Amino acid sequence: MKKIYLLIIPLLLLAIGCGGRDYREAMRAPESMFYQGQALEAARSLLPEVNRSGRDQILFMMEAGYMLHIANNYEKSNQVLLRAAEMAKMTPVSISEQVKALMTNPRATTYRGEDFEKVLINMYIGINYLMNKEYEEAAVEFKRVNNELAKIKEENGTARYKQNIMAKYLAAIAHEIIADLENSDEDRDYAAVELRQILQLKPNLYMARRDLSVLEKDFHNTGELIVIFQAGQSAEKVSRGNLLDDPGMNQTINVSMGSGAIAKSLAAGVSVAAVLGTLRTAENPIPKFIYRSNQISHLNVRVKNASFRTEMLESVAETAVRNLEDDYGRLRAQLAASIVLKAATSLAAGIAAKEAARQIGGTVGQFSGLIGTVVGAGTGAALFASMKPDLRCWHTLPSNLQLGRQRLYPGQYSALIDFIGTDGSVRETRQVDFELKARERYIINTRSFY
Repeated sequence: MKKIYLLIIPLLLLAIGCGGRDYREAMRAPESMFYQGQALEAARSLLPEVNRSGRDQILFMMEAGYMLHIANNYEKSNQVLLRAAEMAKMTPVSISEQVKALMTNPRATTYRGEDFEKVLINMYIGINYLMNKEYEEAAVEFKRVNNELAKIKEENGTARYKQNIMAKYLAAIAHEIIADLENSDEDRDYAAVELRQILQLKPNLYMARRDLSVLEKDFHNTGELIVIFQAGQSAEKVSRGNLLDDPGMNQTINVSMGSGAIAKSLAAGVSVAAVLGTLRTAENPIPKFIYRSNQISHLNVRVKNASFRTEMLESVAETAVRNLEDDYGRLRAQLAASIVLKAATSLAAGIAAKEAARQIGGTVGQFSGLIGTVVGAGTGAALFASMKPDLRCWHTLPSNLQLGRQRLYPGQYSALIDFIGTDGSVRETRQVDFELKARERYIINTRSFY
């Protein structure tokens, strides 16, 4: 009888799911407010979550901090984002540890952020400093972005991502400003290095080539208008659907059937068909990112007789999609092996339980309910009930980040900013009035939500 209990208890535990409030549900109302242009109100509605410890706290910090950024409350934004950055400090996590989390219930674990999300926390801290004219702090933060990117390695030690071009460009701008304010050749040289590296990463970027040549000239009698544009909505996570519906996973699972550990279970009377039948209702625990709305191609900025357009330097949405697909490729083989082993072991345990029941004969009646639970735990619906994809992600990020620059003589200006749609039409025009002084940069930071 003890053998029956030993078989039953672990399998009962496998079928227990974890409850808890859904992060996406909690974000529904604040996100709706945000995309309707009520960024400050949306941020305020999240403050209780920001200050409450829990598995989603860092996400609420990222969301609220970014909302405050869009509301032009840069100081309070940094108060929140600096806390988030501290919580998100990167710690190496092995593939086996990631697989273990996926096999249980990743939604019940503390969210630790996608790699690109952690990097963007630092970038927005830097932009906040830049907008508040804290240029030394901004330069440090932009440098930290690319240092953090350099730490993100594949298993073989090679870099997983290129440098963040937007962060490098903003780093160059911060050092240019410091160079002008302090007459620092060292900072001017640092800006030149950043621009040269940008051209190595993006050789056709005319703006960087032009700005590199400008560094060598005397423009002390002019100022500069800089436009930071954050376009559209970034990608969001969705389920990949059933495990076996993904051709790559299906193939990997079939390959895993031939492993030694699985063979032992199959030898105990478990068929390949039974294992595949168990997996037929299982959901793929690794989500995917899908693109959302981005209807603006670029900005066209008109200032008196001058005009310029913004250039896309960083696609947040593309990075998100690629980030998770890279993870999928790295995790798939080990995840498939773990899933198949779990299914085969469960089925083998069910067979053993029925055999034990047969051997004890007449006394089996009192255990019939428990034995039924054991056999039931061999089905995908029960065995993999808690194995669901973690769909938490930073919802309010833009699709991409753009930049534009224009030298102007000192004076009062009205900039007309045309939002150019992907079809080439002017979707809207915004006006910004500003005063520019010699050797000063005036920065416009704007966002489209559609």
